[in-house]
Amino acid sequence: MSRKALQHALSTSQIFSKADPAMLAGLVQYAQPVRLSAQQHLFIAGDEALHFYWIETGGITLYSPSLTGEEKTFRLLGAGALVAETMMYAQPCCYPLSAYANTDSQLYRMPREPLLAFTRQSAEFAFSLVEILASRITQAIHRIDLLTINNSLQRLVSYLLDMHAQQGTAWLQLPASSQVIARQLNITPETFSRHLSQLKRQGLVGRGRNKELVLLDIAGLCHEAGLPPPSPKDLRRPMTHLGGSMFECCNLL
Repeated sequence: MSRKALQHALSTSQIFSKADPAMLAGLVQYAQPVRLSAQQHLFIAGDEALHFYWIETGGITLYSPSLTGEEKTFRLLGAGALVAETMMYAQPCCYPLSAYANTDSQLYRMPREPLLAFTRQSAEFAFSLVEILASRITQAIHRIDLLTINNSLQRLVSYLLDMHAQQGTAWLQLPASSQVIARQLNITPETFSRHLSQLKRQGLVGRGRNKELVLLDIAGLCHEAGLPPPSPKDLRRPMTHLGGSMFECCNLL
């Protein structure tokens, strides 16, 4: 990818959408390609955070090991996503989560210091960054509220409705395996599988190919989970009571 193409890609991201083109071009001059094989780590929690990244191809999992040794998945990032950009402003500047490639991946690495200099030079960019962080904090609060609901079926159905709003169709392309999604929802893989099987038997959802899932009866799904049915307006956008997509919040990293 040329530096001009990378600059354009960054300018379409939320955090750099209001950045001055000349300053963004200066930042891109420091970019270096990074190739990762599947399961190869990008960084480990506690490492000094000297760089942030943009994903060209492939995907990255952000996770933290639990006290039991199991992996707690916080977020799945795909092509076009930034990784650890907001952590560049932290003091001390260390990655709070670990990250590895889901599959063979191509990224671009950019250093922290030019980004900080860029921010000091542009009050407009700094203010837009504060707005973005405030929005993500709101999303994080709502996600914490959702994940503390004891009813695991409600968490699953809320997730499926959020995916419907994100993708604009009842035919959902799940972003990861059932095991990974279950961990995101704080549900055991066995319970996740049991809920999906139950919903399928009731004719509320259907399975397509690979990671495809179709919502056959949204009102029925909500009734089964004890949730109020979403309005047509809510089905056309991420659920507003979650402050946006409930998995966007973890980009606080």
